[in-house]
Amino acid sequence: MNTETGRLGKILPDQQSSAIDHASLLQQLGEFAWDWHVSENEIHFSEQFQELLGYPAGEWGHHLDEWFSRIHPEDAKSSIPAIRACLEGRTNQFSEDHRLQCRDGQWKWVRARGVVIIKSPSGRAVRLQGLMSDITVQRERKEQILRSQAVLANLSRELPRVFFYQFQRFAGGHCTVPYASDAIDTVHGVSANQVRDNAATMFSLVHPDDIENLRDTMKESAMRLHVWHLDYRLRLKNGERHLFGEAYPTRQDDGSVIWHGFLVDVTDRKIREQQMRATERQLHAAMRFTSLGMFDMNVQTGHGQFAPEYAEILGLSQDYFNHTEKFWDFFWNDSLHPDDVASLKLAYQNHFKSHGEIAFKAEFRLRAKSGEWRWMLSVGNVVEWDENGRALRMIGTHLDITERKKHELEVKHYEDLLRSGRDRYKKLASELEILFSHTPIGLMLVHNKQIMRANPKLAQVFGYRDPKEMIGLSVLNMHANEAAYQDFRAIVGEKLQPETAIEVIHRLKRKDGSFFEARLVGRILPFDQTADTMVWMVEA
Repeated sequence: MNTETGRLGKILPDQQSSAIDHASLLQQLGEFAWDWHVSENEIHFSEQFQELLGYPAGEWGHHLDEWFSRIHPEDAKSSIPAIRACLEGRTNQFSEDHRLQCRDGQWKWVRARGVVIIKSPSGRAVRLQGLMSDITVQRERKEQILRSQAVLANLSRELPRVFFYQFQRFAGGHCTVPYASDAIDTVHGVSANQVRDNAATMFSLVHPDDIENLRDTMKESAMRLHVWHLDYRLRLKNGERHLFGEAYPTRQDDGSVIWHGFLVDVTDRKIREQQMRATERQLHAAMRFTSLGMFDMNVQTGHGQFAPEYAEILGLSQDYFNHTEKFWDFFWNDSLHPDDVASLKLAYQNHFKSHGEIAFKAEFRLRAKSGEWRWMLSVGNVVEWDENGRALRMIGTHLDITERKKHELEVKHYEDLLRSGRDRYKKLASELEILFSHTPIGLMLVHNKQIMRANPKLAQVFGYRDPKEMIGLSVLNMHANEAAYQDFRAIVGEKLQPETAIEVIHRLKRKDGSFFEARLVGRILPFDQTADTMVWMVEA
C-alpha cells in the first residue's frame, strides 16, 4: 500500500472495498472522514457528512471553501487559526469545535479533528486527514447545564435573603412554625427554635401598621384555602425591614391549616420604590408651584402633564394640553422657530438612541401669544423604557431663558465690538510699522514718558547710533530739565486728542547735550488715554 494513503485513507469512499466496513462503522459512531491535499487546495468529505448538513451526495465540490465558508463567524476566529497552525508545521494535529451552516440555514455543532500525514522538507503540511463528528446534541446538553448552573448561581446569591418554612395555625388561633430554613435568622430576626412551638415572637416583630392586615389575610387564606400573599415590615434593632412572600395552604384532619411558603427580604427594592415615589411627588408638587414649567410626558403618545406656567409662557389655555394632537401640531408647526426644529429633534434622538447616556438638553425659541419669541431651555430624562429599549416616559422642565439670551446677545455684541477694535488696532500697528520704517521724519512712540519705538531718522536727529539705543529712554532726556518738560506738557496739555494732531515748536536736547529747535507733531493713540500713549513726529 502506498504510504501516502495512510491508515485513515482507507476509509474514504473512493478507496478499496475493505474500507466500506470502516466507513459504515464510523457513520454509526457519528464520525465522518475527510482528506485534504494542501498543495492542490483540495479536500474530500464523505458523502454521509454532506447529507448530515442537508446536501445531496455529490453536491459539494472539493475546494476548501466548502468547509471554511460554512463555519460560523464567531467560531472561525478560533478554529481557523488552530487549523492554520497545523498547516504551518507548528503542530501535528488539531481538534476544534465549531458550528457549520446546513443547507436550510440551521447550524450544527461539529468537532473537526485532523492529523498531518505528509510534510514538506520545510516542515509545512502537505496532506492532512481527519474526522468530523456531529456534537450538536452534546453541545445543547452542555448549554442546558450551563443555563441551569446560572439559575442555581443566581438563586444561591439570593438564598441568604430567602427562607422557606411551614406555618401552622390551629383552630383556636395558636400558631407554630414546624419547619424553617436556616435563613430565618437573617431574614426575620428569629431562630427556628424560637418559633417552632409558638410563632408569637415573629408577630411581635411585625410593624404595628401592618400586623392587622397580616392577620386578616392569614384568616382569609385559611378559610378559603387561597394562596397567602405576605407583604409586611419588621421592626428590628438595626432598622426597618420589608418582607415579601407567598404560602400555599393545606387543611389538616385536626382542622388546623399548614402553609408551605417562603419569605424574602425586599428592603432594598422597597427603598428604591419609595425614593422613586417621593421623587415623583416632589416633581408633581414642583409642577404645581414652580415657575420653571415642568412636564411629565408619555413619549409614545405625546400625552402628559405640563405645569400651568408653561401654558402661560405660550399664551395657551390649559385645555390645549388635553388635546394631544392639537397641542403638538401647534408646537411643531406654529410655535417652534423654524431654525430650531432640527436641533431640537436631534437632542431628542441622541438621548433616545444612547438610552439616556447622552443627556437631553436643548435651547429653542417659541412664539408666545403676544407674537414675541421666547427662548426656552428644556432639560429632561427618560425614566421608563419598554422591553425593546424604546422610550416610554420622560420627565423634565422647561425654563424661560429669554432674559439670559438677551444678556448673551449683549455680551456677544460687546465681544464683536472688542474684536473689531482689536482688528483696527492691528491695522494701525501695521501702518505704524510701515511709517516707522520708511518715513524721512523722526518718529517715536511714547508710553508713560518712556520711548517704546523709534525710527532711524529720530536716532540721527538726537545723535544716537541707531534706534535701539533710544528704546526705554525717558523723554526727560530730550528736555533741558524736569521744569522744561513740565512747561512742554503745559503747552500741549489738553490739546492732545486721539482724533486730531497737535503741532508745536519746542527746544530739545541731543545726546551730546547740545540744543536745537524742533517742530513736533503729536497725538494720543486711542488704546487707553489714561495710560498716556502718544506718537510724535520730530523734525529739526
